[in-house]
Amino acid sequence: MVAIELAAELSRLGHSNELLAVGVGHDGRTTSDLRALTGSVEHRPAELVRAAWQLRRWFRSHTVDVVLVHGGAALQVAVMAGVRGPLVYQLIMGMPIDERGPLWRRWWGRLLDRCSAVVSLTDVLTAETRHLGYRGPVALIPNARNADRFSGVDRAAAATALRAELRVPPLRPMVGFVGHLVEQKRPDVAVRVLEVLVGRGIDAHLVLVGGGPLAAPVADQVQRGGLGDRVSLLGHRDDVEQVLAAVDLLILPSDGEGMPGVAIEAQMAGCPVVSFPVGGVSEIVVDGQTGVILATHDPVAMADEVARLLGDAPGRASMSVAARKLSERFTMASAAERYDRVLQVAVEL
Repeated sequence: MVAIELAAELSRLGHSNELLAVGVGHDGRTTSDLRALTGSVEHRPAELVRAAWQLRRWFRSHTVDVVLVHGGAALQVAVMAGVRGPLVYQLIMGMPIDERGPLWRRWWGRLLDRCSAVVSLTDVLTAETRHLGYRGPVALIPNARNADRFSGVDRAAAATALRAELRVPPLRPMVGFVGHLVEQKRPDVAVRVLEVLVGRGIDAHLVLVGGGPLAAPVADQVQRGGLGDRVSLLGHRDDVEQVLAAVDLLILPSDGEGMPGVAIEAQMAGCPVVSFPVGGVSEIVVDGQTGVILATHDPVAMADEVARLLGDAPGRASMSVAARKLSERFTMASAAERYDRVLQVAVEL
């Protein structure tokens, strides 16, 4: 989605773009806007080599001025494919440098040496690249979203529509989780938070949006906990902005993030966020003003904050207004102008 929205904004600035994906989505989905080099949902070495071979074939009939690679898998594929010309690497996640050995470090040092420029979401990610020996230009450009999708979204109308669709009682608060159902995003923790709330007698409904390999285990967890009438597993949705506008809160229980785009989307929809302390979330969510950032990765502590905010309608309303205002810093139109400058410089080097 980021690649598609960025390409659209760059097109308005005069760029001509071709979009390619390493593989299909976590849930096997594809989109006509993005050609997949392989049909795999995995990024194991064999799949990356296969994608690199397909990319090499693609370049035989295409000429480009610069390649922008989104994430580590795409960077590896581009380098293995022998892509010529400027290569700009967009970091999206932190790298577990301290957990890796010398071979991994040498490999990533080689990958970064091939880059003409790096786009980093946060100062922490920039420091990691420098630690791996990269000495080239780094541009700090925050994560971004197309604000047009969220313009004019009516939270009251969205809530009424979603409640009717899911048959959620009018006075039962709705807590949202939006993300791929993978280990990193910890959808199981979202269910655990609801278990704690219900165990305390707090009336709440959990809305989970997203697909992925953990869909079945999460459904089993819901049934084992006797939460079938309090959890809605919606899978992939094309109207995420309406879901985020409908729920009272978004919880972000991930183990790790770069700069979570879903937090940007939530705030564009006026939805307060309760998050674990991950990645650059503190650059998006202002603790106490547009949401809450916990001190630790503790599901019970998250449930505590969710319960407190669900009991404070005026506080949530104030956070909603502040969230929409502060989200103006993360528009894709603004980000594209900065990408334009980075790409132009890379071509001229």
